[in-house]
Amino acid sequence: MAESDIPPTTPAGLRQSAWTAYWRTGSLHSLAGSLSDDLDGPVRAFWEETFALLMAQDRVIDIGTGNGPLPALLCRLRGDAMPSVDAVDLAEVAPVWLASSPPACRRSVHFHGRTSAESLPFPDHHYSLAVSQFGLEYTQLERSVAELGRVVRTDGRVALLVHHASSQLTRVAGEEVRLVDLLLSPDGLLAVAWDIYPYLALVAQGRSAQLSADPQATRARHRFNDAMRDLQVQIAQSPYPDVLLDTRAFLVDWTRALAAGAASLEQARQAHRDYQQALQDAAFRSRELCAHALDEDGLAQLRERFVANGFRVIECNLLHHGPMLIGWTLRAQRAGD
Repeated sequence: MAESDIPPTTPAGLRQSAWTAYWRTGSLHSLAGSLSDDLDGPVRAFWEETFALLMAQDRVIDIGTGNGPLPALLCRLRGDAMPSVDAVDLAEVAPVWLASSPPACRRSVHFHGRTSAESLPFPDHHYSLAVSQFGLEYTQLERSVAELGRVVRTDGRVALLVHHASSQLTRVAGEEVRLVDLLLSPDGLLAVAWDIYPYLALVAQGRSAQLSADPQATRARHRFNDAMRDLQVQIAQSPYPDVLLDTRAFLVDWTRALAAGAASLEQARQAHRDYQQALQDAAFRSRELCAHALDEDGLAQLRERFVANGFRVIECNLLHHGPMLIGWTLRAQRAGD
């Protein structure tokens, strides 16, 4: 089955759809709220050290590239001495930065969306370096590591940054899932807001007196006001309330626009549908992060897979960004070389 034919209701299809929607927003990487586009600090240092040995004639493969933060960094570091890069992702990716990059970068970097890490369309022993930043751990590791064993040269290397099961990133993702589930529950804030939209549209038509005598309108207003007060309590209690703050801003903007006649009921409802879908996609991505982040046993199993596929694991370390635990780093080289 071609990757473009992945059924949308399968786990791979859901992952492809959710991440395609995210990359279309233009974010360079998956941690836009946590890391800068320049991948500063220890994250950048890890990749600078990894890329330092590359020559212009080398070939690099980036697994789970997203919108290409690693190829973008490599372009900034290497200039005209740019190696060839194949950037692979299961989703459809939209790397807008590439069009305005220097000619050497545009010639050297090739994105391959809708491409599975478990079945790479590249020749054997083709790459001198395989990299992945928060990507490989989402794959079926038995198959994807075997593919790296096939496509990496006999003198080739692998460098990975993968999610840690106890990192702050994982904790944030877990909290986001909990909060989105609250927002999207049948009696949650978004359902309550949906019910009040028709009445706000009537306010814009100057029919407030009629609404004051309508018990259903009064009930909807009280439910919405109570839900917004509950939201404020949840914001105060959550260690990572960003999704709640975003939802509050969304609802304030659209309820005001409706009541002022600046938006129609259908416009508000369509924006609401789109926002709910965006929340569902975000929660899906966060669940995926939590499910695929590696604890010590998971990292040990990953090491064993690389050894079984002809690699010598050189190092596995924790990576911190200031006080924040980011993930695991792993470097490996083809065994016997």
